[in-house]
Amino acid sequence: MACRLICLMAIAISCTTAAFGSEPLTPSQQAAVLEQGRVAFEAGNALRDEQPDEAKAKFRRAAERWTLLVDQGVTNGPLLYDIGNAWVRSGDLGRGITAYLRAEQYIPGDARLQDNLAYARTLVSPQFASGDGTEAVLDRLTGWHESWTLRTRVIWFGLAWAGLWAVLMARRWGMSSAPRWLGGACGIAAGVLGLSVVASLLNAAGPVGVLIQDEVIVRKGNAETYQPRFDAPINGGVEFRVLEQQPVWLHVEFPSGEAGWVPRDAAEIVRSDTQAVTST
Repeated sequence: MACRLICLMAIAISCTTAAFGSEPLTPSQQAAVLEQGRVAFEAGNALRDEQPDEAKAKFRRAAERWTLLVDQGVTNGPLLYDIGNAWVRSGDLGRGITAYLRAEQYIPGDARLQDNLAYARTLVSPQFASGDGTEAVLDRLTGWHESWTLRTRVIWFGLAWAGLWAVLMARRWGMSSAPRWLGGACGIAAGVLGLSVVASLLNAAGPVGVLIQDEVIVRKGNAETYQPRFDAPINGGVEFRVLEQQPVWLHVEFPSGEAGWVPRDAAEIVRSDTQAVTST
C-alpha cells in the first residue's frame, strides 16, 4: 500500500512538473527561476578552484535555469550575457558564444560583453583565420562605433552627405562665407559612415550560426557518405555564415572562406538575415 502511494505521488509530481513546464511562468515563478540560477552560479564560482568538475555542473545548472526564462519569452541583453558566462564556465563554448552573440543584438558595444566574447573565442579550437584580411581591415576602420546601430549610422550618413552638398551649393552660388573645412569634414564623415554601412550589410549577407557540439565532421556534401572537408573534426564555438539550409544539413562558410556541410543538430542559428541587419 505504501509503495502504491509513493508511486501515485511520483506520477502526480511528474504530471505537475510537465504542466508547469508547458505553461507560462508567473512573475513570482520567473523570479524564483532567476534566483535559482543566481544561486547555482555563485556556488560554481565558490567551487572553481577546489572542485572544478562540480563547479562546471553548477554553472550548467545556472545556464539551464536562466535559459528556461528565455524559452518563456523573457529575453534581454543582461540575461543572455549571464547565460553566456554560465555556459562558457561550464565548458560549453558553443552555447556560450551563441548566448553572447544574441546578447550583442540587445546591448551592442557593451564592454564586458565584448571582452568576454573575445576571450571565449580564444578558447575555440581550431582557430579559423580570415581568408583575405578584408574583414579585419573593415573592422579596424569601423570598429570605433560598433556600439552604433545600423539605423543610427544611416541617419548620420544622410546628415553628413546633405551637409557636404549644402556647402558645395552655397559656394557655387557665391556664398564664400561657407567654410571649406565644413564641407571637407562632412565629406570625410559621409565616407567613413558609408563604409561602415556597407561593411555591416556585407557582414549580414546570410544567417550567422555557431557549432554547439564537439568533434563535428565537416563534409564536402550533404550526406555522411561524402568525404570530410578538413583533416580533423572541429569543435563547439566555431562560428560560420549559412550559405544554404536543408532539413538535416547546413551548408556553411567559415571565417577562412572555406565551406562545407555540417549536421543541422550540431549547430545553432544565432540570427537571420533580417536580424543581422537590423541589430548591427
